[in-house]
Amino acid sequence: MPYAAGSATDTLTRIMAERLAPRLGQPVIVDNKGGGNGSIAGNFVAKAAPDGYTLMMATAATHAGNPNLMKIVPYDSLADFAPAGFYGFIQFVLLVRADSGMNTLADLVKRAKAKPPLTSGAGTPSARVITATLAERIGADITYIPYKAAPQALADLLSGQIDMTFADVAIALPQIKAGKVRALVLASDSRSPLIPDVPTFQQAGLGQFALDAWFVLMASARTPPDIVARIDKAVQEIVVDPEVVERLRGISFQPRRMAPDDIRPFIRSEIEKWGRLSKAAGIEKE
Repeated sequence: MPYAAGSATDTLTRIMAERLAPRLGQPVIVDNKGGGNGSIAGNFVAKAAPDGYTLMMATAATHAGNPNLMKIVPYDSLADFAPAGFYGFIQFVLLVRADSGMNTLADLVKRAKAKPPLTSGAGTPSARVITATLAERIGADITYIPYKAAPQALADLLSGQIDMTFADVAIALPQIKAGKVRALVLASDSRSPLIPDVPTFQQAGLGQFALDAWFVLMASARTPPDIVARIDKAVQEIVVDPEVVERLRGISFQPRRMAPDDIRPFIRSEIEKWGRLSKAAGIEKE
């Protein structure tokens, strides 16, 4: 698991592990290996024994974002991995504190164009790109502050250390319901059924934009095809299990089946998409 415990990816990974175990006839242990935008976990799995016993919950950030945001990535997102089961998607939402005085996106834009600049915490590469895109679209400077994980950025938002953050809907929802934060816009091309009043970028007048997070189990590229196929079959069963679907949708995750042959082309297209968005937002590799 490429991020810290408590993140949406962690929750989703643990649900998957719980359901994989009986289907594979093996205990499935979640090992949190955070750091380096997920590259530490990616490097570990890429170099692991190709026996199907070491898997990675790869994300849009680790496999499409890192190649476009990092000068040195210790793995090749396509060449070093064998896709072993597509999981689904989750959306990101812009959050401010409920007492910030920014009750609408228009309020935020007005505040962003004043001084000092707004500060935005980004716990994932996705949040960084979305924040840079928002700044470019509204014509304002927003100070980007990196965090190791989205829950840490959200905690600092709640304590007043930062002004805003883009977080996945799964971890944002409890704070939205508690009235501690206000959701202003979704970085997606469709509204979330759990926060239906929150507009998308396009509906808010910011132009078409979508950068949903996606998740896929990965094995080392050298893993025998029959082992990869067995894991993929189990994942495809899980993402259509009615009980699992209901549970996942309750945290705003949209499970999705994807044919094994379609996963690699999808990731390749996402790498290209992240490249276009990063360039348009003026982000340079670090």
